[in-house]
Amino acid sequence: MEKRFVIALAILVLLGLGVIVVFSSKAKEPVYQSKSLDQWLDEYNRVSSMDKTEPASKAIRAMGTNCLPFLLAHIRHADSHLKQKLVSLIQKQKLVKLPFYGEDPYQSTSVLALRALDSQASPLLPELLPIAQDPKTRWLGMLALLAIGTNSIPTLEKACQSTNIQVRQEAVLMIAMLKVMPPPWFSWGWHNAPLNGKPLFFLGTAVPEQDVREMVNMLEHSDSAVRRASAEAIGLYTRTPYTAVARSGIPLLTQALKDGDEGVRRAAGETLKKIDPETAAKAGVK
Repeated sequence: MEKRFVIALAILVLLGLGVIVVFSSKAKEPVYQSKSLDQWLDEYNRVSSMDKTEPASKAIRAMGTNCLPFLLAHIRHADSHLKQKLVSLIQKQKLVKLPFYGEDPYQSTSVLALRALDSQASPLLPELLPIAQDPKTRWLGMLALLAIGTNSIPTLEKACQSTNIQVRQEAVLMIAMLKVMPPPWFSWGWHNAPLNGKPLFFLGTAVPEQDVREMVNMLEHSDSAVRRASAEAIGLYTRTPYTAVARSGIPLLTQALKDGDEGVRRAAGETLKKIDPETAAKAGVK
């Protein structure tokens, strides 16, 4: 009985929060053809096919830069521990089918909206940098920078200066993707939301060999932070199917052992040991 009471209370709390969010945001959001921005973002969830996303993308472009503050808020949003706990409790019961998603349904769709806006989304670049560097929001921030396109490259180069190695590795991967792949750069799909079972759009990435090859090329980048990040990231792609392209970087990695930047030298040595321990040993890498 106590457990059912807790679940019922959790449902009421979440319903209340949902109502508050809906009514507080609708009055402020831009509107196109009598639909609010969030309603158009939800269309991305509902269509279940990238081929059917153009009507929502057209609406996003029509609302233009007025969308940016709201898209940014969705992208930087992180659920509180309490909400995560409540959603977890509700998922364990099957008696009540809830009308809402349980997780923010507009995070990945907001990134897709940035892709629709293209260069119009560039004013967000300075604000997306700290989001891409925050461990809680890093991956979505990186995808947002990727979605905006090649205008993001200078921002991603700044992210290569991060003290967090994962941020550096992901930033240089995003740069490689932007340089060698056609838009939209990311991969995508739909899965069923945990609470209402409705389709929910999500984003991801696939890393073909050409991306790794571009990171090899960036071992000669003018910015030492990018060179270091490239050497570090290549070390993640040393096994099949990347073996050959990683080994193609041996000459430049060996050259990087003499780089004027200590971080570049260290990263090159660590990656060289993974790819070709014998060459690394001959070069004096310990």
